Amino acid sequence: MYFPSKKDIWIIIINWIVIFACFTPLFLKRDYETLFFTLPLAIFLLLCFFKTGYRIDEKTLIIHNGLLKKKVSIKDIEKMKRTKNPLASPALSLDRIEITSHSHNGILLVSPKNKRKFISLLKEANPDIKIDENLKESF
Repeated sequence: MYFPSKKDIWIIIINWIVIFACFTPLFLKRDYETLFFTLPLAIFLLLCFFKTGYRIDEKTLIIHNGLLKKKVSIKDIEKMKRTKNPLASPALSLDRIEITSHSHNGILLVSPKNKRKFISLLKEANPDIKIDENLKESF
């Protein structure tokens, strides 16, 4: 099942301002050389905006962020907790879930739109996942 990332309004606004700013040299000065540098940034931001999400199949959590993809075995997930950690991650909201996994050094930060279903599917695939009390209270 696919879960799109939740999107905070301030991230939406900043993202679209930067995308439009990438095209201002074209509209203001007809500066096509600058567009050579700004167009890839605009494409990258659009891909990240529309292609950030999480797919859960029987054994794997697949994290999509633009063209990048990370696979995590659900059996390796140890615990999940609620966080507002602002570290760079494949999440378009600060309302995040911190996932601790054996197979990855450190943590993974995700922000699925439907947290309840996301957590229940992971818990169904691996009942040993510990869920922090703060995360249980958030939904």
